[in-house]
Parts: sequence; C-alpha cells; structure tokens
Amino acid sequence: MKRIVAEGIEAGSLGAAAVATWFLLYDVAQGRPYFTPALLGAVLFHGLRDVAAVSISWPLVLGYSLLHWASFALFGIAAAALLAEADRQPALLFVFVMLVCCFEVFALALVAVLAEWLFEALAWWSIAVANALAAVVMLSFLGRRHRQAWQTLHAVSPV
Repeated sequence: MKRIVAEGIEAGSLGAAAVATWFLLYDVAQGRPYFTPALLGAVLFHGLRDVAAVSISWPLVLGYSLLHWASFALFGIAAAALLAEADRQPALLFVFVMLVCCFEVFALALVAVLAEWLFEALAWWSIAVANALAAVVMLSFLGRRHRQAWQTLHAVSPV
C-alpha cells in the first residue's frame, strides 16, 4: 500500500508539473506570467468574478498551486491503485481508461458549470491540452510500473 501511495503521489506530481509548465508557457506567451494560477486562486479563495481584477500575487499562485498538486496527487493515488489491481485483473484496465477519460471531461465540466465566465480568460482548448499533457505524462510513468496488465491485454487482443 505504501508503494502505491508513493507511486501515485509521484505520478500526480508529474501530471501537476506538466499542467503548471503548460500554463506558465501559455501565460508567458501572452505576456502575463503566473496569470492562470493567480486567476484560479483568486476565484477559489476570494470568489473573484472579474478577470480584469486579477492581481498576480505569490500567496494566490502558491495557494492554488498547492491545491492543484494535492488534487493531482489524489488522482495519481487512485490511478496507481487501480493499475496495481489491474495487474492481477486485467479487465480493470477498462475502468482505468474510463477514469482517465472522466478526469479529462471533469476539468472542463467543472469550469463550465461553476464558472463559465472563466472561458473568457482561459480558452477551453488550453485546459484540454493541459489535461492531455498530464494524462500522457502520468500514463508514461505508471505504464512502466504496471506492465503486467498491458501485456496480458495485448496477449488476448485479436490485433
């Protein structure tokens, strides 16, 4: 269990870093470094509703970044646990794939439902790209540690 938690935290940290790096590059390209975590921190911690009122501050950037990392760490633990079980029961790979797909949809749906106006400041495609990058990074990391399930699936697939 300790190994799965550590593995999940590492996978989640890698995914969170991929998203943070993407948005740092995205923000720098727009001439406003750290805008995205400051915006999301202001929305979550202060109820901000006006994008023009965002003030980039280290407490907002760090506070949001910590929450972002914790969310990814929890997701990473769930993914690592599911893949560890899939090593014993390869049929659970389907559940894992569904978890990853739901993770992608959840991020966009959360913004759309709770704060649709954020799409004025953050393009929906930028969120989708960030989450796709996170999924690729996390799958690459976890895939190397849970080869049994993938090999069993490949051995029984008709391809």
